[in-house]
Amino acid sequence: MSYIEVNNLNFTYPLENERALKDVNLSLEKNDFLLVAGRSGSGKSTLARAIVGTVPNFYGGTIGGEIKIDGKAIDKMSHQERAKKITMVFQDPEKQLMMNKVHREVAFGLENVGVDEGIIKRRVYEALQFTGILDLADRDVTSLSGGEKQKVAVASALVYMPSCIILDEPTSQLDPSSAEEMLNIVKKINEELGITIIVIEQRVNRWFDTVDSIAVMNRGSLQLFKDKKDFYCNCSEKQYMFMPDYLKFFKQLGFKDMPRNFKDARVKVLNTPIKMEKHEEAAAAEKDQPAILSVKKMGCKYGSKEVLSDLNFQIKKGEFISIMGANGAGKSTLLKSIMGLKAYSGSVKLYGKEIRKMSIREIAQHIGYVSQNPNDYLSKNSVYEEVRFTMDNYDIYDQKIVENVLKELEIYEFKDKNPRDLSGGQRQRVAIATILVLQPDMILLDEPTRGLESALKDKLGRMLQKLNDRGTTIVLVTHDTDFASSFCRRYMIMFNGTVVADGSRGKVLGDGIFYTTSMNKLLREKDRSIFTLEDAVRRCEI
Repeated sequence: MSYIEVNNLNFTYPLENERALKDVNLSLEKNDFLLVAGRSGSGKSTLARAIVGTVPNFYGGTIGGEIKIDGKAIDKMSHQERAKKITMVFQDPEKQLMMNKVHREVAFGLENVGVDEGIIKRRVYEALQFTGILDLADRDVTSLSGGEKQKVAVASALVYMPSCIILDEPTSQLDPSSAEEMLNIVKKINEELGITIIVIEQRVNRWFDTVDSIAVMNRGSLQLFKDKKDFYCNCSEKQYMFMPDYLKFFKQLGFKDMPRNFKDARVKVLNTPIKMEKHEEAAAAEKDQPAILSVKKMGCKYGSKEVLSDLNFQIKKGEFISIMGANGAGKSTLLKSIMGLKAYSGSVKLYGKEIRKMSIREIAQHIGYVSQNPNDYLSKNSVYEEVRFTMDNYDIYDQKIVENVLKELEIYEFKDKNPRDLSGGQRQRVAIATILVLQPDMILLDEPTRGLESALKDKLGRMLQKLNDRGTTIVLVTHDTDFASSFCRRYMIMFNGTVVADGSRGKVLGDGIFYTTSMNKLLREKDRSIFTLEDAVRRCEI
């Protein structure tokens, strides 16, 4: 008998006609490591909520079918019993951090299920040490970075010592370094403690080599593959998008065997004669364009802590810029300062006028800004009202523009839904839509691909490309080097509040140790100028 069994599971949210889960069947053994992929809104998070019992106990709705854990139906378990067997780390760690101190946060769940005080203390500090954050035990939760908060959330799940942990997009808000640390912690939990892991993720490149098997969801239905090779050989054209780029490369070029992992793929590439088409990077077309924004000797502080220091650069009309760097490097603070939302020293001029002397409304007529958290933009009762509200603020409402943007971002079908009822990826697209309808001269986007699967990232990129081709200047802060390398033409890397690299793709990413793409790492021994899967497939032949 399987440890987790899901049989003919159906679920419909309150006031909805269409089922969010449709006849889902899933069987997992103890110690399994499963990756659940799927498009935004396909039902991944709903399935996770059903397995842990928050659907329908918290969210309401109508459920049918059966979920068993260790042979016992979850609807026959008490909350305490279920919490000791299975627990969940949510997409946004902010939503599950309740206490002021880290050690109190990790202890909070055990206190709720009545564990003895003596056991709690040991469990808390062991969980903190296991996840590598023992030094954070006495820190205020509000003082932690996004990566640290995510680790606290994982420690808070681990402290139960459950038989299964479900993680809903645990790396979606993290820089590559923090995401790698998170992956290693989860892998360690699975390998050393024998805890069954279910990871819901869009960043399949990072997780694919670690998991045992993969399941793909589409419109509430689930298909489980027995292992990764089964997925590689038998996935459909629509499911192919959830394959890592290096495997897509192998499949498209016609290599005979599936590589075991990324290292094996690199070895196979090195030992295979590959014809490489020559390539010269196009010169930037914006050289002779006027500067929209000029930054000179700019600095910024939070209290006594300096987060930006001596920044000097220009942004010209028509540029498409990516700003990358670790969490805490000052990227988001830079965007906020440009928007006049954060006080700064030095000079930041928009069309020759100092930002600090302009009103927010005046700045917003020229610059559109989408922050990291899409919930910052959601205040209305429908998606359409939300997007229209932005245009109404400037008395420029145009129904055609609103509908076109909603259609291009594939959220038109949700126009009458409350945006707070949408998935994380869908809310992200609503937030972006509220800015795109204004058609500003320059758009600043902070982590725009967070929560989006590859097809929607590509659609967003092509939409931004279209805007850029019409003359809109685009600056995006991102940890997604694959996305940036596909669309941007100028790349900036920040560390400790300063810009340490600024230039073309070849100049900045070509020599990257950390900040480069998976395809560049795979093929740089053959050709250092290849960065994307499209480049590789077009220019390589065996």
